[in-house]
Amino acid sequence: MAESSLYPEKQNDALLTEKLPEAIKHPEKTQSIGWQLLLSLANLVVWISIFPTFQILLPDQIAALDPANKVTLLAAISLPGGIAAILGNLLAGALSDRTTSRFGRRRPWILGGAISSAASLVLLAFSPSIALLALGVILFQFCVNLIIASLAALVPDQVPVRQRATVSGFAGLALPLGTIVGLTLVAQAIKATQLLYFVLSAVLLVVLTFYVFFIKDAVLPAGTLPPISLGQFLAGFFRPLRSRDFTFTWIGRILVIFGYYTVVGYLLFYLQDVVHYDKIFPGQTSAQGVALFQLISTGILIIATIISGIISDRLQRRKAFVIAAALIIVVSLIIIALFPVWPMMLTAAGILGLGFGILLSGDLALQTQVLPDQRDRGKDLGIQNTANLILQVLVPLVVALVLALIHSYAALFIFGAILTCIGAMFIFPIRSVR
Repeated sequence: MAESSLYPEKQNDALLTEKLPEAIKHPEKTQSIGWQLLLSLANLVVWISIFPTFQILLPDQIAALDPANKVTLLAAISLPGGIAAILGNLLAGALSDRTTSRFGRRRPWILGGAISSAASLVLLAFSPSIALLALGVILFQFCVNLIIASLAALVPDQVPVRQRATVSGFAGLALPLGTIVGLTLVAQAIKATQLLYFVLSAVLLVVLTFYVFFIKDAVLPAGTLPPISLGQFLAGFFRPLRSRDFTFTWIGRILVIFGYYTVVGYLLFYLQDVVHYDKIFPGQTSAQGVALFQLISTGILIIATIISGIISDRLQRRKAFVIAAALIIVVSLIIIALFPVWPMMLTAAGILGLGFGILLSGDLALQTQVLPDQRDRGKDLGIQNTANLILQVLVPLVVALVLALIHSYAALFIFGAILTCIGAMFIFPIRSVR
């Protein structure tokens, strides 16, 4: 069956002409630079809370409790945490689509997610055992993804197609900037684990509370969408996968981002066990090496994201940018795999930043343009977001398996490069977006 017959709303501009509430119409108003910066700030504090937790704090806490099994335990904790993240993302997207609060559809979920995420970080601060760490990770992953799904849905809700790569770039910059700011806090400013958790919790809660009171969020009048049964609600998560372009985008994202996640997720262990950063630079820690790697990567990434976003919007092309980004990431992975020496690591950091920067501006724009039904933006974009979350489950398992069987980080990164190339191939056949 043709894709257009599955989703009649894609055949015309009915959502522009029907007398529908603003909340579910195609957005036409160009968003100001202030709006974009606020969205970037909201995403920034989310990633500031995530990256130090999973790249430094959690691995260090696990290593302190059981250094001999640190890789296996990190994988074991990441699995239920990743499942919780997927559930949080999907539920927030789907339920916020149908939320009829007078505060709008997305804002209640952003605020609720901020409060519960802050509480989860405090729990992690007071976790003296592997079991409590696992519980804290599960709760934090579920709650923080309530925020991520709701913030992502604001882009198709309020940004016209002609502006989406630029806005996606601003939103995407939050990820690398959050990484570098968060890791700088760990490596340079705040080295006490509990204190850092408290700071991350407070910053997340304060900034997002400020954000929800300063942005507009159109109200969905009660009764606009028909009531649905539990069976229809659950079936709605599978219906978008009948769209060819939607599914190819989702699979391609999983494969392309796999390689990037192997680097950022295990860079600390790689510097410790292979590059031997602590021995090369006595008196410094591998966490400082991670921070420097991210600093170089982020500097180039910022420039690449902004420039590629502007060009993508002017050309109204998305696929070429995503494919080019994937191939550049492959080059970085190969360098890291074959040349595990510090100068080459810094070179790879720059190349990785270039590739991921281009990906950030084009990827979200592409996702929003393959959504099958604009009435289900939050749910369908939440499904796309599961590409990142599935990797949080798969990457630790694959890493643990490769290191257990082959004992080689080089093999892991080459495998990641191959998957990234395959992911780029899934982007080529997409028809509805140039």
